[in-house]
Amino acid sequence: MKVKQTKTSVNVVIKEDTQTFLYFKSLIEKNFKNKLANKNKIIIFNDPNEEVSRRYFLKLLSKIYARKAAKKLKRIWQIEKAVDKSIKISLIQKNQIQQVVKIAIKYNKMTNSIEISMDKKNRFILRGIKNIFKNYEVTYYPSMDKTYIQNIDKNFGIVLQHFISTREILGIFLDIKYDDGIFDEINEENLKKIDKKNRRANILLDDFYKKLNCNSKDPYDKIRKSYLLLTKKYHPDAISNDNEIILKVYRKKFQEIQQAYKTIKEYHRYIGNVA
Repeated sequence: MKVKQTKTSVNVVIKEDTQTFLYFKSLIEKNFKNKLANKNKIIIFNDPNEEVSRRYFLKLLSKIYARKAAKKLKRIWQIEKAVDKSIKISLIQKNQIQQVVKIAIKYNKMTNSIEISMDKKNRFILRGIKNIFKNYEVTYYPSMDKTYIQNIDKNFGIVLQHFISTREILGIFLDIKYDDGIFDEINEENLKKIDKKNRRANILLDDFYKKLNCNSKDPYDKIRKSYLLLTKKYHPDAISNDNEIILKVYRKKFQEIQQAYKTIKEYHRYIGNVA
């Protein structure tokens, strides 16, 4: 029995000890919902709702590992500490043939999405893909036998790299092919999206600055002073006029000033100019 850890997982390899493997498997089936299993492999995915169960399981795992491998307490403590990691348990038997699935990854600039295709349909790998990319919109189309990942953001490259570095899922070896420039393309498109959003935000902010008779280069104190003068001038209670049309114009102007100042204040708070 061997235990190795990565940044995201605890990998347990059991050689020709079916009894121990089946014991772990029965415990996992009873205590964990967010899991994936086949004949010779089990994965417990990191689920915050199952943290307590994972703590107890890791303590049991460390005790069995200590007994079978005669390892020092420091190594055992490291296993018990890995509560936020996925747990993978594999059974390796003599003459075991490892299945290979070829995976092709393509990036579509037009839709800013990833297309994943496999040469063999495999529900375990599909489940693994959905779990790795759980923070994104993952859709499998059976008619095309392809998986699409959408709503890609600036952090997607890190998650994709993690998937590409995953050599196997539940004992199935992944032969992943992709274009070397895929990460540069994804980063470039996301930078364009961010730049576009910033331009839209700046146009909107410029309009609010104008409503306060200011511009984006003015210090916050000057903006606040202008705001106070304008609210005093356009406050409905300060108008000594019975003309309903004029009152309506002043009320609208007052509301616009309030909204503009609220937005500008939040922006300056965001960039650290005001507490």
